[in-house]
Amino acid sequence: MISRIPFNQVQQNVYTLLSTGQTIPVYDSVPTESETDVMPYIVLGEFHGSPVDENKTTVYHTVSQQIHVWTRGRAKKEVNEILDDMVYLLTKYSLPLTGYTQIGTAVIAQYMAYQELYADNNSAYHGVLTVEWVLQQDMN
Repeated sequence: MISRIPFNQVQQNVYTLLSTGQTIPVYDSVPTESETDVMPYIVLGEFHGSPVDENKTTVYHTVSQQIHVWTRGRAKKEVNEILDDMVYLLTKYSLPLTGYTQIGTAVIAQYMAYQELYADNNSAYHGVLTVEWVLQQDMN
């Protein structure tokens, strides 16, 4: 039976992995205006999750998280390279979760990059990566 939701454990460990594995600043919420003046940066975004198998002794969760990248580069190359670096880190290393065990490697469910144009004639490139994990809840 599900007794916990793994969002905080995933968020904390994704933040640590991305912060230590590359040089782009990582935020766990939308940064303040002064912080957004310095691009590129990464924002840990939306979560989705559900228990996928549960019985008296085992609970498995599927958790997905969107991770956003913002750059002011003149081409998509910078945002694409950051997305690529994140995919490498997230699929190479397992998350050292407390209370859960990651089953298999992370799966990249979706990725995209596009330019956003603003009313003041500025623009930025926005990349979105959706990552999925299967986690086994520790029953202790």
